[in-house]
This record gives sequence, C-alpha cells and structure tokens, in this order.
Amino acid sequence: MRGRVREQQVVLDLVRNVRNGRGGVLLIEGEAGMGRSLLLSAAAGAAETEGVSLAAAAADRLSQFMPLQPLLVALRESPATLADEASPRNIASLPIRLAGTLRASLERRVSAGPLLVSLDDLQWADPTTLQALRTLPRQLAPYPLSWILTRRAPGPENEAGLLFDLLESGGATRIHLRPLGDDAVAGLITDALGAMPGPDLLVMAEGAAGNPLMLTELAAGLLDENALIIRDGRASLTSACMPGRIQAVVRNTLTQLGTQTRQLLEMAAVLGRSFQLEEAAEMLGASPAALLPCVHEALDTQVLAATRDALAFRHELIRQAICESLPLPVRQALHGQFGDILLSRGGPAALAAAHLLSSVRSGDSRTLAKLDRAAAEFLPSSPASAADLAARALELTPPGNPEILARSVTAADALTAAGRLEEAVQLTRSALLIPQPAVTSARLRCTLSSALSMSGQADEAMIEAGHLLAEPRLPSEVHADATIALLQALTGLRDNRRASKLAEAILARRDEERADVVIAALAALATTRWDAGRLADALNLSADAVRHATGQPPGVLHFRPHMFLASRLVDLRRFGEARAVMRTAPNHIDTLGPIGWSATSATLHARMALAAGRLDDAVAAAEAALGRTRTLGPSLRDPAALAVLATVALRRGDLNAAAHHMGNTTQRSHFRSAYLGTWGTVVSAQVDEARNGPRPALDMLADVYAHLREHRFPLLCDPACAAWLTRTALAAGDQQRAQLAAAVADEITHSNPEQPVTAASAAHARGICDRDPSRLQEAASGHPDRWARASAAEDLGTLLTAGGNRRGAIACLDRALDDYAGTDAARDVARVHRRLRRLGVRRRHWAAESRSASGWGSLTGTERTVSKLVAQGLTNQQVAHQMFISGHTVAFHLRQIFRKLDICSRVELTRIAVEHAQHQPLDNS
Repeated sequence: MRGRVREQQVVLDLVRNVRNGRGGVLLIEGEAGMGRSLLLSAAAGAAETEGVSLAAAAADRLSQFMPLQPLLVALRESPATLADEASPRNIASLPIRLAGTLRASLERRVSAGPLLVSLDDLQWADPTTLQALRTLPRQLAPYPLSWILTRRAPGPENEAGLLFDLLESGGATRIHLRPLGDDAVAGLITDALGAMPGPDLLVMAEGAAGNPLMLTELAAGLLDENALIIRDGRASLTSACMPGRIQAVVRNTLTQLGTQTRQLLEMAAVLGRSFQLEEAAEMLGASPAALLPCVHEALDTQVLAATRDALAFRHELIRQAICESLPLPVRQALHGQFGDILLSRGGPAALAAAHLLSSVRSGDSRTLAKLDRAAAEFLPSSPASAADLAARALELTPPGNPEILARSVTAADALTAAGRLEEAVQLTRSALLIPQPAVTSARLRCTLSSALSMSGQADEAMIEAGHLLAEPRLPSEVHADATIALLQALTGLRDNRRASKLAEAILARRDEERADVVIAALAALATTRWDAGRLADALNLSADAVRHATGQPPGVLHFRPHMFLASRLVDLRRFGEARAVMRTAPNHIDTLGPIGWSATSATLHARMALAAGRLDDAVAAAEAALGRTRTLGPSLRDPAALAVLATVALRRGDLNAAAHHMGNTTQRSHFRSAYLGTWGTVVSAQVDEARNGPRPALDMLADVYAHLREHRFPLLCDPACAAWLTRTALAAGDQQRAQLAAAVADEITHSNPEQPVTAASAAHARGICDRDPSRLQEAASGHPDRWARASAAEDLGTLLTAGGNRRGAIACLDRALDDYAGTDAARDVARVHRRLRRLGVRRRHWAAESRSASGWGSLTGTERTVSKLVAQGLTNQQVAHQMFISGHTVAFHLRQIFRKLDICSRVELTRIAVEHAQHQPLDNS
C-alpha cells in the first residue's frame, strides 16, 4: 500500500460509514498493477472487522456475453432461477425485470445488516450489468449499502467509462490510481528488499513508471536471481539483465496478442521507448494503415500508449524485456536496419549512431564500412556522434587490416571536433608510431596540432604545425588544414606578431586559398587587432569573416566568426547588434564541438544578463553554457561562463562560491582561449582581493600588468576593469601599475573615440588615478551598464568624502546604492551602507518583507546572509568583513537567528542553511 495511504483511508471510511448506516459509492480506476486489487482486499478485511457483509465479484472477457453475471456471482444468485422468475411474456423487458429481481435480492440481504458490494474489472461487464449499476445505487440509497466499483483505465473508451462519469456526477467518490512518486517507489523497494535501493537500482526501477506490481515483480525477480548486492543497508545491482519474473509478465501479455501485433512490438522494442508509426511500417515493409489493427490491440491491452507525437511503450521494463527476449543476432540486424533508414533520410545523428553502434559485430567488414560512411556524414554537423562511430569502427578493426590507417585519421578528426581532446592526442600519437604513407602521417600530425592547441598545449601545437608546413610536396588539403592549425596555435599563444603576419600573408593571396583558411585568417587577425586595442579594424575584419562564412558548411567554421563578432559587440555593450549577429549565425553553430576561441550563444546571453543586472538570468545562461561541455572534462570548461558565475557570486557576497568557480580555471593551459583566460585571471584576482586584500591580488595580476600595453583584451571585456586595476594597484601602494592601467585605458579611448564604452572606462580609471572628480562624474554618467555606473558613483562619493564634501558624497553614494540595489549586488550595497554610516547616514539596509514568526522564513535578509556565511565556516569577524558590518552586529544577528530557529549551535545552523541553500539563492533583498 506504499503511496496509497489516502486511497486506503477513503476505502476504510466507506466501510465504517456503511456500518453506521450511511451508504455510498466509490469508483476506483487505474491501469493494471496500480493497486485496485489491494484496495479491494483492504475493503474486504475492513468489512470483516467492522461486521459488514460482503458481496464481491469480478468481470472478465466472457462476462460481456452473460447478462448481469458480475452481480449474480456477487450475490450468489442463480441466473436460471432469476430468468424463470422474470420470464417470459415480453423478452425485450427481460433485462429490466432481471434488474428488478436483483434489487429485491439486495433488499433482502441489506435488511439483515449493512452490505458492501465490490465489483472489479467492470471494463469487461455486459451492458445489462452497467445499466443496472446506473440505477441500483440510487434506488437503494436509503439502505446501509455501499458500492466499490473498479475498472481498468486508461483503456479503450466503453460504457464502463460512461457509467463512472454518470455516477460521479450523481455524487459518487472517484479515485484514479496514478503512478507512485519517487519516495513511494524507493519505499516499496526498501520494503521488498529490506535495504535502500542504490542509484543504479532506482534507474532500473524508473522503467516501471511507478507501477506497484511491476516494481514488486522487479524486486522479487532480482532477489530470485541473486542480481543484487546488499552492503551497509543499500542494495545495488550486480547485473543489468531483466529478471525472469518481468520476462514472464511480458510473455503472458504477448501470448494474449495476435501474431502480427507481437511482431510489431518486438520490432518496436528495438527502436526505443517511443517510435513513429511510419518508422515501424517501413521496418516491417507495410503501410501505416495496414498496422492499425495491431496498434489498436497493443493500445487496448495497454502495452503501448499514444502520445501527442508518437507511440510509446507504457513501461520501459516491458520494452526492455521484449527486446532482450530477441536473440542477439536478430537485435543487431534490426538495429542495423533502422540505423540505415535514419541515415538514408537524414534522421537525428545521435539516434542513428546509437542504432548503428548496436548493430556492429567484430570483423564484419560490411557493418564497419557502414560506420565509416555514417561517421563521415555526421562529422560536419554532429561531431559527437561521428566520434562515437569512428572510434568504435577503429576499435573493431583487426590489426593489419588495410582500413586501419584511414579509420585512425577519421577517428582522430572526429574526436578532436567533438572535444574529446585527450583521446584524440593519444590516438594520433599512437598511430604515428606505426609506419604509414606520408600523406596519412601528415593528416594525423595536422589533427594532432589542432587537438594540442585546443587542449591548451599551444606551444607543442605550434611546433607540430610548423614542422608539417616545412615539408615539401605537402598535399594542398593537408597544407590548408595545417595552416589553420598553426593559426590556432599562434592565437592560443597570444603571439600577435606572428599570427598577424601569417594571417596577412594568407589574405594577400585569398583568391588562392581555401574558404576556411581565409575565414580563419580573418578571425585570427581580428583577434590580434582587438587585443591591440584597434577596435574598428577588429570589427571590420570580423564582419568580413562573417560574410565569407555565410553559406559555408559547418566543418569550415573553425573560428566561428559570428560568435566572435557578437562577443566583441557585447564587450562594447552594443547588445542589439550582438543579438542580430547571433540570429544570423548558422543553426548548427552551438552543436559544433569547442572549435576555436569564440563563445557560445549561452555565454553571450549570460554576459548580457550580467551587464543588465539580471543575475538569476546570468547564472541560468552560464550554467547552460557549461552544461554543453561539462561531460568533456575540465580542459574544455568555458572560462567566460565561469567568470560570469564567479562575478555573480562576488556581487552577492558568496566568496566561497566565487572562489569555487574560478578554481575550475586555475590551470591556464586548459583555457580554450588565452585571451579570455586573462579576463578569468582578473576575476580570480577580484575574488582574491575580496578575501585577502589588494596585495595578493596584485601578485596574481603581475603578468596582466606586465603585458597590458601589448595585450589589452582584459580591459575590453569589462568596462569597469580598468578602474578596478587602477584602484587595486593604488590600494596596494603601487602607483606605477595604477598609472599604467589608466594610461592604457586612455590610449584605447584615443584610438577609438567613437566608442562611449571605452571613454567611460578611461574616465573612470583616470579619475581614480588622478583623484579627479570631474572624470569620475563623467564615468558615473557615461558608463553603459548600471553596475559600472554605481562603481564610478561610489568612487566619486569616496573621493568627495576624503575632500570634506559631505553633502556631495552622500548624494553620490545614494546614487551608487540605488544602482547597486537595482543590479542585485548585495555585497556592494552593504559596503556603500557602511560608507554612509560613517557619514552619519543610515539608510534601510534590507527591504521589509512579510515573514513568519519563526523558522527559516522568519529570518531577515541580513540574517539569512549571516547564516549562509557562517555555514561556510567563517568566523564572526570574517562575516563582519564580508558584510561590511561590525563583529558585534554579527553576534547580535546570530543571537536572533538562534532564537528564531530554536537552535543553540553553529553546527545546527550549518545543517539548516545547507538544506535551504539547495532550494533558493542567497537572499539579496
């Protein structure tokens, strides 16, 4: 009865009510195995306990041809006797007279005491029975008589469904037994096994779709076959094979079906949990219309269900059992047939690849050739699927087979394009140890260079590509690929001089070069120009690359110029133009592996949301960007997305989370882009400065400051970066580095006078460096995003405070406070509040909200923030530092928190805070 407590109580209440003279009607419906029989058993037991007489029966398929059979059996009446009593003048009135005789029989039974009539499986009942049940409950309502009627649903619509609707409209209680929830499923399995189910067992149990009977059979079958290991009170699978009990349930179901329906289900089980009728028809060499009788039979017996778009197996366990009942060669042949169909009509690459991989047999040259063809076809648009196919084909190729060299090249290319770089490097290096033709060796070395470059080993990549290009008589195709690989390596090394020289040489002879080489050269040159602060040149080159890329196949776009141009427009806060460029990008742009150095659309949306102060949206988009590469390992984590997450955490005051995000980018060699990596370094330093002060942050930024004149990328990623570099250097007592940051920002502005973003950035940095209020006022008015304006206003307020202009300082700090609050920047809000308090001004720190008197919901925003910082292990003084309040204030808040939560220790507070952190973000009100 797991998960059926409410339904069981309804049944018990019905029995108790009839014992007390109050009758009623209870309707129970649900698919087979959902617990109807258990509830009827509970009703029978309760009736016996309460002294209620029971009349119970169940309809079956034959009942459809026997009038009133379920009622007659329940009341133990003879059909022949009733017929004799009711006969014989008007045969047409026989059903009515039989029902009248049954009513008299029921009245006699109920006169002796309360009665419960229980009728199961009424979907099989004859029309006369259903007609009688429509009238008898109403006619006998004054008596101590209750009814429990059940039917199987969902199923084919019939008169039983109409009866239930009519009875419910007349006041009957209706229960629909739905699938068990996750907790009930886990509890049921625990009851059956005497141990909690482990993750693997829960995954298998999901195939039962919450059906209690299927779950019970699954647990019993796994025990019967010793397919479980129970250790420390947890049950885990030792075999993924379907238990014999489930196989028996499936066999019993299939034997009730016609031959053609069984054939349809066996074939469909190979296709997957859901399938299109057209696919099934093509596999069977029939028309969809010819399969309709089979489909209806499968739906009627509830093996299949119809969704909006497809047919689906109602239970994954049944589908798996049907599939496993087929001999392995048969399954492989069916997988191969369906894979061919998907491949021929351009079906989903991942699905086609999965079926083709399931069809392959070692040494089967025909099937391996099929994998070769599919891998080549999927590589441009679905490198992940191509990599799976090519790697499997290579794995199954016997040593010495002449196809092994070509398959090595294909697998290396596919693995690189899919972002499985460690595998690609290992494969190519292993393959290069084997003697092979020069062309094959060159292609492998070219792929090795690309894989090394993308995995952060740009120096090795450059050497490999350079040696390759130095070889005489290199085939033109390989030469082009090696040129792109060298451009990638030089860009990865931030070797702007050599990258520019190579790109300019390519563009000088662009008519002779392959399209993708020209696009790569334009993108590389745009990158170096941007890094040098030549923004107009970079934008023009990027736009040129976009024009060349239009209409090109996916595999050509190594540098993804659309995303690079959109990224630069985001840098300049020209969001409308950035979105327009993103809309013109090819649909496949985000399905490609991590090729090149540009961002994904999700990362750009994250950056735009961050600039607009929509921190929740920024987090969601950044997580989506990371989700695309999470399975590929830390070497391909998107540094821009991580920087966004860290910045959000920093603004919200969660320094541990900020440090955690940037901890994923500590290995500089793993950055996909050395340029974005410098921005990541700045964000890491900002986190370190917040935790440990300016001097450690300055040490971390030594390389950034040293190369700032040559590499200006970090100043352009964030309009407040130049000001922060200047402010941090001054706080650490390093006037020279502060002057450097401000000077480079000025140089960028002078070279790009048409860009308001760079003008505001330079004014902000120069105003801090020279303590110039007019420049800070210019920045506070001109910064394009709200947080940067708040930062400039705060700096101006701080400067006016030092100069004794209290009124002006308060006005500026109030403006900063409003803008910080509008961007959800709780940590910055707290800091400005402290500055205002020092000026004798107290503003409302946390917005008033309706809250309960006790519990987590009763905590104020400040108290929740304190709770979460304490849960991170911070001392009172550390919390005070992060929140810009005194240690005494932290202690006061802790006393209030302990009182409201009715606890007395930090350990208890940590437990509660961690629980709530899983459901809601840090409160920023």
